[in-house]
Amino acid sequence: MKGLGLYIHIPFCVKKCNYCDFYSLGCMAYEGIERYINSLCLHIDMEGKKYSKRQVDTVFFGGGTPSILSVEQIEKILNAIHHSFHLTKDCEITIEANPGTLTEEKAKSYKSIGINRVSIGLQSASDNDLKMLGRIHTFEDFKESYRLLSSAGIDNISVDVMYALPNQKTEDFIETVDRVCEFSPEHISAYCLKIEENTLFYKIRDTLSLPDEDEQYKMYITLCDRLKKMGYEQYEISNFAKPGKKSTHNMKYWLSRDYLGFGPAAHSCIDGGRYSYSESIEEYEKALEGGNEPKKIAEADTPLTKDEKIDEYVMLRLRLSDGVNVKEFEERFGISFDSRYKKNAMYEKNGYICKKNGAYAFTPKGFFVSNYILSDILENI
Repeated sequence: MKGLGLYIHIPFCVKKCNYCDFYSLGCMAYEGIERYINSLCLHIDMEGKKYSKRQVDTVFFGGGTPSILSVEQIEKILNAIHHSFHLTKDCEITIEANPGTLTEEKAKSYKSIGINRVSIGLQSASDNDLKMLGRIHTFEDFKESYRLLSSAGIDNISVDVMYALPNQKTEDFIETVDRVCEFSPEHISAYCLKIEENTLFYKIRDTLSLPDEDEQYKMYITLCDRLKKMGYEQYEISNFAKPGKKSTHNMKYWLSRDYLGFGPAAHSCIDGGRYSYSESIEEYEKALEGGNEPKKIAEADTPLTKDEKIDEYVMLRLRLSDGVNVKEFEERFGISFDSRYKKNAMYEKNGYICKKNGAYAFTPKGFFVSNYILSDILENI
């Protein structure tokens, strides 16, 4: 049985970014955060009793901004995890961190309490861009945070960057990529800015001058080419890693492997079922303080049909550079991939999909328009 992943949601931020639609709150008073941590620990204990025989091989602190918590608070959550679950010796333990919230003490302590991977949210090397995005830090803050982590012995660092920002040109974005590569992080995630509802950017969307699709495509293709030359392997639409440094935790999402989420808005995929918790910290805390499970929200009112399961499998695996192994697909579902997904041949002919090592996978230009292609392939069976 594959290892179990744990996702710990820390829904607190110093300040909400202008583009962010994740469930997060402004930084609360210490008492409010402590109450939430106690609720997390109660929940961890509750779930640990159900899955005591499962080995945990990944733990991911996401947010929000987990690095605004004190070391003692993070350690308290980790102690609860160790008490309730069995962690493998090589368990990947990641924390998301924003520049401006890290200190020398935190960096050193992360290492000592078992955190072995840090994901830094940079987004851009341009201070003007950072201010426009509503970030709380500068590029100099990022450089200092990276130095602190490296000096503390954290040797698995990921950096997040964004492209297609307002008024951004390809050369601007690639300058960010090049400046990040000077630090030689083990992992880089590059996300296209999306204007989501319930964000400040959505309210002012008509005033934003966003790059057109041709410029976005140029950014993406140049990114893929640049990072390949730098020794990074693209293993997913938005993720690039040095050999052996893929995010084990995130791979669980794309391979539909088991993980448990803790906290409001956190998602779980376990024993064939999927659910999340409501976006309410108050509901979450009150339920656990009363000795009850937080209310689960099923992602579907009815179980997936066989056809829906097949399509989900294809959709998730095509996010990965390894793609869909044809033999494995046919053995798993008892049908021919080519006969089911007839439009796949057209996209292969036009260079959006390629066949390699017995698997169908997107090319870089296919990745860029993958949502459209997936919709077309899956709707025309």
